[in-house]
Amino acid sequence: MTLAWTPPQADALVAAESFLLLGMAGSGKTVTLLEKARRLAAAGHRVALTTFAYRVLEHLKQQGAPALTPFVASGALRFGTLYELALQALQQGGVQLTFASNNHVRQLLRQLIAEQGFPGTLEEAEHVIRSAKGKAKKLPESDKFYPFVKAYQAKLDSLGLSDRHDLIRRHVLGMKDGNLPPLPVEWLLLDGLQDATELQLIWLQLHLAKGVKLGLTADDDVTAFGRDGALGAAAVQQVQGWAESYELDVLTLPATHRLPAALATSLAKQARLLRLRLAKPDSSVASTAATPLLPPLSHQNFPHLPALHAEVLRQCQQHHLAGQRVGLITHDDFSAATLTHVLQKGGLNPASFARLIWEEPTPQVVLASLHVLLGQATSGHLVLLLLGVGIPAATVVAWQHQGVLNQPDWLGQGALLPAAEITSPTLQTLVQQVRFALRSAHTLWHQRTLPPPAVFKALWADLLPLLPTAEQPAALLALDMLLSLSGKLSDVLPRVLTETLPDMASLVTVGPVREMRNHAFDAVLLINPTDGLWPPPTNPTLGADHDHERRLWLLACSRTRGPLALLTVGEPCALARELLQAKA
Repeated sequence: MTLAWTPPQADALVAAESFLLLGMAGSGKTVTLLEKARRLAAAGHRVALTTFAYRVLEHLKQQGAPALTPFVASGALRFGTLYELALQALQQGGVQLTFASNNHVRQLLRQLIAEQGFPGTLEEAEHVIRSAKGKAKKLPESDKFYPFVKAYQAKLDSLGLSDRHDLIRRHVLGMKDGNLPPLPVEWLLLDGLQDATELQLIWLQLHLAKGVKLGLTADDDVTAFGRDGALGAAAVQQVQGWAESYELDVLTLPATHRLPAALATSLAKQARLLRLRLAKPDSSVASTAATPLLPPLSHQNFPHLPALHAEVLRQCQQHHLAGQRVGLITHDDFSAATLTHVLQKGGLNPASFARLIWEEPTPQVVLASLHVLLGQATSGHLVLLLLGVGIPAATVVAWQHQGVLNQPDWLGQGALLPAAEITSPTLQTLVQQVRFALRSAHTLWHQRTLPPPAVFKALWADLLPLLPTAEQPAALLALDMLLSLSGKLSDVLPRVLTETLPDMASLVTVGPVREMRNHAFDAVLLINPTDGLWPPPTNPTLGADHDHERRLWLLACSRTRGPLALLTVGEPCALARELLQAKA
């Protein structure tokens, strides 16, 4: 870790009381917090170092290694997300509960979307639940999302489950009642205060009130979870107000040490257009970063996505050979997963921070079809496949109740789908298409005239048109990912659902913007920031949030120590045009 500390950093490092460290991207907040953790642990203090997101925490661990490793091993320092730390505190206090993982929560939300007639997407449902449960008080019955949130909580309660918000709330209530102690540490260090919700702020304040000292960092310009209830500038302002009641110093880092000066100036212009923002000193645009060899900001337009992907692969290979860290930042998980696959096929092994695509419904349908083709399908796989290709739920449920879908080797027995449940000529045609595709693939599979991957591709050539147009890209990506895995198709299935952590040592990192907190790269490629992708179409359920999109944009653009390249297919989006014009 650097020894050239600025005066505000030095003040934080020697602070004997709580502190809040404010600074723009690249000003040295995180590295200061890591050094504070090392010094405190070395002095014999018990310390917890935390963030809000699991993968951000894993990156923080990698940044702190190897300097912090001995203190983790000795027990003086513990890492954990807020939810993990709250869970540990509950367990130590004798509270027994069953935790619902994010994947389990998504499964429940998919069910509720259908049962409750929720008008939005799974992502929107996640935002609604997180925002509602992150508040200090329960959602009022007058709120339009109250029935959905109530049904979600009822589902959790019926299953005896607690989600991550429940963990924080249970610990908050226990500390207020005196039934549960705070974390057994002397210092609690949090990176990224701007992403705190109301409930999480109460959790932090209770620790402060009970004698735990806080070390907090914040940059409200890059709030990543505003849709999930993150308070942004309001969180920082509330903590600043704590200084009146507690010993808490507010320190400011006025300059970025990461961004090239020209880029820092342009991004500062964009940040000033935020509706809600803490005032920043004029000197915050001054940069001590070296002038990059490449232009600090560039834009390339491509005729189609394959051409863009080819250029991404070329640039990543170039940076990799030069030993430079490069970040590929997208707006969404699907684009990041696609890029990860492109790079892997090109011989690179990037660290991918994209959500595993097999958690999504359409890739699950592709997986289910492989189970069916291999003769390994359960009735659940058949239900998933039939629903995925458009057969109505009432028809599929009727078949399931009749036991039709429970037959061993259903496909080998002729893929029976009784006509009695087929209620219209359109549905009859659809069922005939599905049966024809499956039985043809089954015949080819057993004739062995084609290799198994070719048969699987042929099956999906028939099934793909049955999917909604918007779902077809996800199906094609899932199909290509399965067919790119080495080994027999029959050996692939146990491997695809095993998620591994990103290789933090990789020189190439790919991820959606919300996962890029704390990251810094020698170069950043911003992938396809065009209208309709950045920002995506306005959420029909939640509406537009232009301030949030601008914060995500600033987060993405500020990850670079050197050049920032905007790679697009078509016209750049409004935020990209704004940045390019600011440069001029």
